[in-house]
Amino acid sequence: MEEGTGPVMVASTEGTLPAASVLPSGRKAGAVTAAASLRDSLARRLGNTGIRLLVPALILIGWWALSQSEVGSLIVAPPLEAVQRVFTDFFSGDVSRLFLGNATFDHLFPSIYRAMAGLLLAVVIGIVIGVALGVVPVLTALFQPLIHLGRSLPSPALLGVFFFLFGTGDSPKIFLIAFSVIWPILFNTIDGVQSVGAGRMQAAAVFKIPRRKVLTSIILPGAGPKIFAGVRTAMSLSLIIMIISELQKSENGLGYLLIRTQRDFDYTGFWSVLIVLAVLGVALNSIFVFAERRALAWHRGVTQQND
Repeated sequence: MEEGTGPVMVASTEGTLPAASVLPSGRKAGAVTAAASLRDSLARRLGNTGIRLLVPALILIGWWALSQSEVGSLIVAPPLEAVQRVFTDFFSGDVSRLFLGNATFDHLFPSIYRAMAGLLLAVVIGIVIGVALGVVPVLTALFQPLIHLGRSLPSPALLGVFFFLFGTGDSPKIFLIAFSVIWPILFNTIDGVQSVGAGRMQAAAVFKIPRRKVLTSIILPGAGPKIFAGVRTAMSLSLIIMIISELQKSENGLGYLLIRTQRDFDYTGFWSVLIVLAVLGVALNSIFVFAERRALAWHRGVTQQND
């Protein structure tokens, strides 16, 4: 048959088939390999997901068993009741309120504001001071005793001092959070700046790169991974200090809600607040990890090339 006059026919035991329907052996092998690779990938993902869910499942089982025991049932609410209480208090059916309940506006949002305001203040001050101390070793040696003294002070014990200095509003809580969480940011920034290396700084001096350009293009990117590590630690601490700061002289917040439910013997409400705190911590950590991956995408590429 001439070219272009029709499909080429191939003889088979069941009759004649178009040659296009007969895959070459190479294509068949490639298709089988791709299918096997897809199955292996799905199996690995399912296995990793199962491992990650194993510990939470065991915790839930232990929680439920404790709530059914004779002694534990007095103070431990069943998991299902606690989850239902979360939806009852923190969510609503009102579209105008974005389906959020009174507890979300009265307690959750104020707590998030205090924690994030304190964390942001600590990030700004910690990075600025850390860069200055890291660039000028004399300042590091000069202020090192004072820095270690501040880090050694127990932050919860200073709650009364901050209330005395800044009153009883949000200010003392925010400043206490900032003071408590600034240390990992400060030390990681100093370490990160000092790890940039003298070679790159000498190269910048040789090429007469402006100081502002050196700061934004060499120092901060080089110290970025360690700065993010410090901020991530500080973010976890900010939630802890937030709860501590709301235990006294507060009229709202998740810490205040914990104390109120304990005093009212409302243990279902108490456990529902703990669930909200756990979800809040996971959500903030997920947001931070996403931002960190976007900001440090270049660093992962460099380390992969070096590996």
